Amino acid sequence: MSKVIVGSTDVTRVTYRDRDGTLTNPDVTVAWVKKPDATVTQTGVTVTAVSTGIRDIDVVTDVEGIWYLEITATGTIAPLVIEKQICVVASSVA
Repeated sequence: MSKVIVGSTDVTRVTYRDRDGTLTNPDVTVAWVKKPDATVTQTGVTVTAVSTGIRDIDVVTDVEGIWYLEITATGTIAPLVIEKQICVVASSVA
């Protein structure tokens, strides 16, 4: 589980490959989050094509708690679905 401070951005890099292991672009990549209050949204979530087969998913956080990120892709690639938990804390000072 990654850990970020409220107001910062969590970045997840995903690598997509075909059956032969060659970097391959998915047809579509979609991501959304479920916030601690159970709101499901794509607001604040950005998918960026970095290069062939590489996508960065940025999640801008705005509330403390456990967030759930789901990334879904289509095409002849793997992985098709990725799930991740993000722990958002008020401060990095203990």
